[in-house]
Amino acid sequence: MTRFLKFKKSLAGFSLLELLLAIVLMVFLFAVSIGGYTAVVQAAALTTSAEMINDTLSTARQSAMTQNETVEVRIYDLPPQPRQLPVYGAMQLHWLKADGTTPPVGNVLLLPASVVMDATPEHSSLIGANNQIATPDPTDTQLNNQTRVFHFLPDGSTDLNPATKWFLTLRAATQSDPARFPSNWACVQIDPTTGRGQIYRP
Repeated sequence: MTRFLKFKKSLAGFSLLELLLAIVLMVFLFAVSIGGYTAVVQAAALTTSAEMINDTLSTARQSAMTQNETVEVRIYDLPPQPRQLPVYGAMQLHWLKADGTTPPVGNVLLLPASVVMDATPEHSSLIGANNQIATPDPTDTQLNNQTRVFHFLPDGSTDLNPATKWFLTLRAATQSDPARFPSNWACVQIDPTTGRGQIYRP
């Protein structure tokens, strides 16, 4: 009889407390894994965006040199939310033709929705410290007074001030305080004299 009771007790299920502890542990592990996965996805999006911008700038430089014409780089702001600063997330190249026309070199480059260009002057001088005005172009529906521009010249250089360091910092679009330097970022720096770009990642 005693042996039967011991056998029956060994077959008893988990207690309510044990089940609750197991559920809490599973939820915790799930939350940790999701956080890590999100960070990896965001880092990949930042790297990809930096490469896209650097490739576009390289195309602008090569196009200006091969065609012996000036190429205008236009950095567009996205439609702003009420009471928010402009958010930059698109770029396009345009020829500056001798006849005054400015046809596009290619399609508009749109960054992934999770990534934006930081507009803070200390973080992105190509936006925050760049006062160049875009060439008037009634065919460009993206153009407005927030658009930032600079130019690649036929010799491969830019018209940016060589005494200044020129760069774009990319950050997560979900960052709540744009004035704070992002913890996860990517930076594309351009040499104003040679026109060559360089990507930096933490």
